[in-house]
Amino acid sequence: MSSQNLLKKPSDGGMDDNGITTYKWKVSLFGCLDTLVPNSTSMQYLPTTSPYLSLAIMTVIFPCVSVAQIAARVGFVNYLTALIVTFVAYILFLVAIGVHTTALDVIAALIGIVSFGYLWYMRTKVRFLFHIPGSIVEDGCVVLFCGWCSIAQIATHVESYTPNACAFDAKATLPGYIV
Repeated sequence: MSSQNLLKKPSDGGMDDNGITTYKWKVSLFGCLDTLVPNSTSMQYLPTTSPYLSLAIMTVIFPCVSVAQIAARVGFVNYLTALIVTFVAYILFLVAIGVHTTALDVIAALIGIVSFGYLWYMRTKVRFLFHIPGSIVEDGCVVLFCGWCSIAQIATHVESYTPNACAFDAKATLPGYIV
């Protein structure tokens, strides 16, 4: 048996040592639309029982929480640090687009560009860590044209939230991904 065969991995999906799906996304990009409310205790009142719907609502209303949970789960940065930075950026962006001055418009544009860049980096890094096929260009397009769906897809993939539970805290960092 050659060493080349020993290094070969299945390309149809599998699990890593942490039980995270490898070689493919756990859910499709628009899987977040199957259910609309993660981290929600009101799922019992919705006509669907899918936890991804709640994730979609979380990523739209509180993107800073979802992004911080993902960042902490894969070891990019401490949860509290990520939460504070993304929350401040989110609030500054909302204020900047609400108050129309040249300076605030520039700030809003810069925050938008930096946020786009960070989400692009995060998606590419997660795809790389879990050997998911794709390209940097594809990642950029997905983040640009469907950022919320991308956040929901990444969060579901790395299991950064507990389905059907209202939780704003982070799950433990995956062993082997601590940076």
